[in-house]
Formats: sequence, C-alpha cells, structure tokens
Amino acid sequence: MSNVLTLGNVAFSTIDVDPTAVAKCLQTFVDRGSKVTGVDLDDLDLTTHTVMANANKASISELAGAGIPIFDAIVWVTAGRPASHPVTHDASKDEDECPNMASIASAVFYVFFMLVTQARYPYAGESAGGKVEKKDRPRIPAFLTKIMALKEDQESYMTTICSFSPEGFSPEWIKAVQFKNFGREVLSRFGLGVAGYRQFGPFKLYEHKEGIPENLIKAYNFARTVAMKPPTWSIHPVTRDPAVLTKRGNLNKNLSNLILDVFTDEQIDEMCTAKVLYGKPIRDPQHRNYLTWDEEDDISGEDFIFRE
Repeated sequence: MSNVLTLGNVAFSTIDVDPTAVAKCLQTFVDRGSKVTGVDLDDLDLTTHTVMANANKASISELAGAGIPIFDAIVWVTAGRPASHPVTHDASKDEDECPNMASIASAVFYVFFMLVTQARYPYAGESAGGKVEKKDRPRIPAFLTKIMALKEDQESYMTTICSFSPEGFSPEWIKAVQFKNFGREVLSRFGLGVAGYRQFGPFKLYEHKEGIPENLIKAYNFARTVAMKPPTWSIHPVTRDPAVLTKRGNLNKNLSNLILDVFTDEQIDEMCTAKVLYGKPIRDPQHRNYLTWDEEDDISGEDFIFRE
C-alpha cells in the first residue's frame, strides 16, 4: 500500500474575478452612473392635447403645439421616437388647452435666462418630480418680472416646457445658443453679469485696502483680471472647466475669504447695500488656496459667452 497522500480535486465556492474583464463589463454602467443628467422615457408626458395624424413625422415644434412639453418632445425625438413610448391622443382635452408658440417661447427664454444668470433651473413644482424643495427655489430677477413681464410663478413656466424633473435635462444646451438676434434689453441685462462672476464683482469695482501682504495683493490682482475680462464658458458653473478647481480651488469659497481679507468692513457693507454682493461673506477656513494664488489668469480661456 502506498504511503503517498493525494488531495484530489477540491471545489471552492470562492470565485476570483479578472479585474480587467470586470472593468470592461461594467464600463457602460459606471459611465451612466457617473452622470447627474439623463431623462427616463417613462417620465415623459407623451399624451397630445389635439389630434395628430402621424407623430412619428412631426417636428418638435408641431409636437409642442399639440400639447407635449417641448423638453419632452426633444427627449422623445432624440431617443428615436421609440415605439415603446408612443405619442397618444387624449380625447378628453382640446386644442384650447395647448400653450401657443408665444407662451412656449416665453417659458423657454425664462428658463434660459435663469440658467445663464443663476446656473440653475427654475423651481419645477411637485408635479414634475423636481429635486429642488419649494423653500429652496431660486430668486427670480426683477428683470424677468418687470422688464419682460413674465410674472407667473416659476413652476408654471417649467411645466409649460417640461413634465419631468428638469435636473435630468443637461443645461449645457445654453452654450450653443446664439445671442445675435436677442432684444437690446436682454443683451444689456446680460452685460451686468452672469452666473459664476458674482464673487468676482467687488474686485472690478473696489481697490484693496492698504497694508495687506504681497500674497494677498497677487490674489487680488488675479481676481481683478478675471473680473475685468469678458465672461467665458470656462468659468460659468454650467460649463465650467474641471481644471479650474484643480488650479484655483473652489472659486466662491476662496473669493469670499479673499474679500474679507482685502477689503474694509465699510467697503463690504457698501457692496451689500449696492447688491454687488447678496450678503457679507462668511469665512470658510477650509478654503485657503487664495493665499497662494498668482496673478496670471489661467482659468478664463477664450471661449467667451458673448461673441460678436
């Protein structure tokens, strides 16, 4: 009899996976999961308010005219007009319930203006499943209500053009909009400032106080250079270049600290009174990048928001 011991085949329940193969398998899921935008077709309102002979051949404006919110129509057409989510007719509604083209245009402009000046969608209301609480809805500029006479509640403009949570509809579309045919009043208002530049505003209007150290003077000069330059998409929050955070840190937090360091209390109070700032900045000690900022503007780039 042999004294040699043999183990034989052993089946373990533990499985070792190939990391490279796993990455290839999951890449598409990671890509999708990393995005904060994207609209689920199940969230669309594809019930028309009027008879439509063939929605599969209808233009986006025709779909909007039939009562489908225009953002919904854009998503549906972008998806290839899927048969799994057909446009259907609601016989209980009639043409009078559809917003006219002028109303849709006003709502689209309202949303565009808010994205350019505040980098956020208006409050969409609970019916749209928005992620923004009513208490956190943005402040509406007087320009929209008084000059443009758009006085309805902000949710009414959103429901005119969108039936789903607007956060899923990427706001980067504003970058491709051309300004050349805009009204003079609108262009003049945009010239007063766009999103991403509020905290730069004081550096364009005020000189720094005396006796500050050299590093703060350099930081002040950097902020002033950016403030004096025409606004660019590289700084606008909707399209901001990720390299900005790497190079300069959180702009708003650092600029708030810098304002407190380089201006007098009297200057800051005047800024708040004149609405250059919404309120006196609150110091955040975790954001200290500004202490080592150099003067060169390496973040603005040449992708200007307002081109000739």
